[in-house]
Amino acid sequence: MAERIVSGIPEAIANLKKYQLIKTQAVKDRLKKQAFKVELAAKEMAPVSPHGGRLRASITTNWAGSIFNRASVKNPCKKSENPTMPDDGIGKPDGLSELLYVVGTNVFYALYQEHGTSKMPARPFLYPAYFMYEGGTILALAKIMKEDVKLV
Repeated sequence: MAERIVSGIPEAIANLKKYQLIKTQAVKDRLKKQAFKVELAAKEMAPVSPHGGRLRASITTNWAGSIFNRASVKNPCKKSENPTMPDDGIGKPDGLSELLYVVGTNVFYALYQEHGTSKMPARPFLYPAYFMYEGGTILALAKIMKEDVKLV
């Protein structure tokens, strides 16, 4: 019976972990950059009343781990909230929540501005800002995933 000794397993595992960290950090950096672009575009598109620009000033970007909570980062997929969806690590320290960015506002009337009312037409600013950068974000993430990481 022939025996084979496989060497280098610990090094291979260490390199895979390093590769994962490098790619995750690159994705986080790109998502953060894109989120701030969306924030800026939303601020430029937000309607401003003659009394001031409270809505525009209230638009912020937050991410998991952020100390600010104007646009809170919530777990969209808790088992108790939606039992049909698998547990994907959202909300866990090393799960997908670290890649979740939220651009939003805490101003109560933002919803009425975005979607309109029976007495006022919609003046959307968040959705158009998001869609303006959605395609570019997807392409940027695809480019990150295609790039090779040199682990020496």
